[in-house]
Amino acid sequence: MAGNKLSPRQKMIGMMYLVLTALLALNVSKEIINAFVTIDDALNVTVSNISGKNAQAYSAFERALTNDAKKTKPFYDKAMKAKGLSSDMDKYIAALKDELLRKTDGIENGKPTPSARELSSKDNYDIPTTIMCGSENDGKGHKASELKAKLEAYKKAMLDNLEPADRPKFIQRLDVLFNTKDPDIKIVEDNKKTWEMFTFYHNPVVATVALLTKYQTDVKNAESEVVSHLLASINATDFKFDTLAPRIIAPTSYVIIGQEYTADVFLAAMSSTSDPEVTVGNSKLKVEGGVGKYTAHPSSDGEQKWGGVIKIKKPDNTFDEYKFESSYIAAKPSSSVSADKMNVIYIGVPNPFTVSVPGVAHDKVKVFATGCSLTPDAKLGKGHYLVNATTQGDAMIKVTANLNNKDLPMGEFKFRVKRIPNPVAKIGGKKEGNIAKSAIAAQSAIIPEMENFDFDLFSKVKSFRMSRYGKGRDPIEKSSESNLLTPEMREVLNTSRAGDKILFEYIQATMPDGTTRSINSIALTIQ
Repeated sequence: MAGNKLSPRQKMIGMMYLVLTALLALNVSKEIINAFVTIDDALNVTVSNISGKNAQAYSAFERALTNDAKKTKPFYDKAMKAKGLSSDMDKYIAALKDELLRKTDGIENGKPTPSARELSSKDNYDIPTTIMCGSENDGKGHKASELKAKLEAYKKAMLDNLEPADRPKFIQRLDVLFNTKDPDIKIVEDNKKTWEMFTFYHNPVVATVALLTKYQTDVKNAESEVVSHLLASINATDFKFDTLAPRIIAPTSYVIIGQEYTADVFLAAMSSTSDPEVTVGNSKLKVEGGVGKYTAHPSSDGEQKWGGVIKIKKPDNTFDEYKFESSYIAAKPSSSVSADKMNVIYIGVPNPFTVSVPGVAHDKVKVFATGCSLTPDAKLGKGHYLVNATTQGDAMIKVTANLNNKDLPMGEFKFRVKRIPNPVAKIGGKKEGNIAKSAIAAQSAIIPEMENFDFDLFSKVKSFRMSRYGKGRDPIEKSSESNLLTPEMREVLNTSRAGDKILFEYIQATMPDGTTRSINSIALTIQ
């Protein structure tokens, strides 16, 4: 981590401080004391420079928050907390420096605090030692101990503000910056066994002030490193895409006139070097240029739903998974053949109808009727209906389809409602013309037949009259109250001769619609 390295300037200042501290132990000249002032000035410049760098980082945070608040907010909040912790620590150290400077020079209330360079008693070590360490042998219980506790609390709070996975990167660095451990017994001199005594005991005030400024520098450095890390973390797990392509996604690929068509149009970002893993069901799709290729061969009509998971590797080598769902409409091959003036519904019989909307499942289709009744055909199943009518005129069949949770009209179909046509009365398969005597004598009933009619309907003759006319013979008339020839009629036919005319008339037939109709007469000539 780049933050673990000190700049050459910081290294030089730190070295100078150590050298001057060592020279102080030898009671060197006043020039050495003034050198601490120079170090303090240089450290204050460093503090100002780092503060400027931090201000730039916070400005970058503000811009990122404006651009993408949802992604930036968690990191921004942590950065603001780090800023607050560092500001409080910096203010505490500044107040401690102010106290040392004022008490050392005896500055009265209301007068400004002198800088280290302006201080008249730069080499005074009694007052700063008393303030920082007191008169006890271990130096504890005074400002040095208070400073130590605050530095340790600051270090812990800064680490706690980071994600657990990020803390190891900063622990060692912060331990170096804020080392508050007691010194190694091997290097202890003059009984300075505690951190308080080792750091602040018997130091001239300018050395103590410079040291405190150095801690301010460390605080600013720690703030800078943490905030820079948080700023970089905003985009650390973002996917890296290098290809842009337009894409259109529509809820359905099958639209009927009158139905609303909608589509999402967007710019898709893809990586040409790192393809995602796309799975549909238990199968992995072939991926080309970041795009999974899905193919299907539906075996049934209607809406076909499908979906799966897209897995994308992130820069940190973990994966994000994105579930998706889609659908399309599968339709059977279909055609429509119509003949003019054949759109008829017959009264009294169940008229079979088949209703379908290409590309729409039968359970999404609704059928309504006016001028007739309509019921599903239980035998043939979905899409098949039986239509019944009782009154001549017009009937209307309306069809709707439920698409995208909306019932859309699919058309209205008008039909004429007509009576069933009359059957054709026949005897021996004939309704007119010549017939052999043996052929007619063998018949026993008049049979009504539906000629050229698509329905298998049956009617029955309920009564008729038979007449015989022959040359030189009196006419004979016989009546039947059923469809059967009476014994008298059969006797007349048996005594008939070639050339006799046989006429069956006034034929009454009962129809499937419940009506009784007069149907055609039969005129035959015996050969």
